[in-house]
Amino acid sequence: MKKKYLVDVIIPLPLNNYYTYLATSKISIGTILKVPFGNNNESVNGITISKCYEKKISFPVKKIISVGHQLFSNEQIIFLKWISQYYMVELPKVFNSLFPKHIFNIKSKELISDLTNNKSKFISNIVVDDSTNFISFLNKEIKSQKRSNYKILILTPNILKSYEIKNKLKFKSYIYDSSRSDKEIRDIWKNINNEKDTIVIGVKSALFLPFSNLSSIYILDENDISYKESDKVIRFNTRDSAVMLSKIHNCKINLLCNFPSIDSTNNLIDKKYQLVNNEKENKLKLNNRVRVINILESRIKEKYDGILTDEIKKEISNRVKKNKKTLIYSPFTSNIEEIKKSLLKNGKRILVKEIIKKNLVSKSKIERLIQNICEYDVLIGNQSILFNTLFDKFDLIVLIEPEKIRLKANYKSNEIIFNILFKTINYLRYKDSIEVIIQTNESQSPILQNALKLDYKTFIRSELKERKIFKFPPYSKIIKVEINSPKKENNTKLGSSLFQDLVKKFNDLEISDIGISSDGKKYDIIIKLIEINNLKIKKQKLYSFLKKIKMNKKFTDVLINIDIDP
Repeated sequence: MKKKYLVDVIIPLPLNNYYTYLATSKISIGTILKVPFGNNNESVNGITISKCYEKKISFPVKKIISVGHQLFSNEQIIFLKWISQYYMVELPKVFNSLFPKHIFNIKSKELISDLTNNKSKFISNIVVDDSTNFISFLNKEIKSQKRSNYKILILTPNILKSYEIKNKLKFKSYIYDSSRSDKEIRDIWKNINNEKDTIVIGVKSALFLPFSNLSSIYILDENDISYKESDKVIRFNTRDSAVMLSKIHNCKINLLCNFPSIDSTNNLIDKKYQLVNNEKENKLKLNNRVRVINILESRIKEKYDGILTDEIKKEISNRVKKNKKTLIYSPFTSNIEEIKKSLLKNGKRILVKEIIKKNLVSKSKIERLIQNICEYDVLIGNQSILFNTLFDKFDLIVLIEPEKIRLKANYKSNEIIFNILFKTINYLRYKDSIEVIIQTNESQSPILQNALKLDYKTFIRSELKERKIFKFPPYSKIIKVEINSPKKENNTKLGSSLFQDLVKKFNDLEISDIGISSDGKKYDIIIKLIEINNLKIKKQKLYSFLKKIKMNKKFTDVLINIDIDP
């Protein structure tokens, strides 16, 4: 008589639970199955998330229809379970959010976990380096790999940076992001564990590839805000998640930066990270290469149209006549079209290109942009256009009111502003011809003055003091609960109701009613967890409470998102 086993399976749909099925033989974790699902027993794809086990049960269990191949590595499943628990999102929803449906068409060889033979050790380094792309460090590190059959993951804050690194790296590598074709995604998944040496360069989504034995991870510009996922159901932080991934694989992780983030600085203080300092001794000589334009003065003199000062427009116009090129940074995509109109006023012949999300959605669009980049006089965009040698012909950088980042209420606003200012000034090391213009309402602010001196230590000390006073991370854990109703008028009513319920249930937590967003699309509630010691238990209680709330009739059609350290 054949033995019968139970195995836990998730259906990659936005569901709350996993399901248990009956198997007649042992099945590896991460295997694709066909299973009967729902009242009609429709055949659907499932993924095993547990080893097969034997257990007496008192309820009927459906049998697996067919067993496919192992697609997800054991380490990958462990990592995704951690993601689900830490970021408080049900595991099926994690899969549904992260992986496209065509992922099940990928055929791969057996994934063999070889962690027992992995002689590397979990080490987390903060690498402070002055360079713009850290390429010298990366080439040196990869060349010194002692392991045969190494697997390396290099994470970048945006896809344009991924292309820059691939172009400069001396070793064969793959780029991975959502703009890859189905065939490319299938090839990368197949090659991850089947090729001898593999280097993957990618953005956030590259974290979730089926590595079974990573050698090392590199995070470039670890303090970049782009690493925080803000659109998907699961709002993960790439840097923090990568650190956990390196622990699972017992491998080294290097967090590269021009200066460490506030969180990383605190981890250095707590001796969780080690510091590798590659800063150069010589100080940067600005030689009048940075101009700060005070908007207030321009407004008084009526030389400001509400988006660009006359001085900046005149400077760009003169540069176009000399065939010189300009990069313009705006903190908000919504302002980019206004900047373009301001430049093109009076019929001036300036070739302007907006670098926005819709221009970077496919591989062909990205490569066409890079290939034709020198045809344009001006590029306008957000952070993805800055600090990238793909644009080395553009030797004037204009920052348009970076302080407006504060309009998006965020406890990290000062750090984001300083990051942009510091890295822009530091970029002047790249070549002597680069100049910077900063259009600002805060020409005397300590943040700007520290950035001009490249003095990140003073800024970090000041920011840590302020965060300690207001109990912001790293001195607390913040959870934001977002209520999003299809009927905007319901957001205030439901949000206020949920806030009252949370206050009654959790009188030991600091809960703030932030209220309706400026666009009226969502309602925000902020929860501060000051006592980190019992963090896991408190988060689990909160998670269980919110799951029950979702079952309430009045919240049936309402999307409740949870954002950890937003």
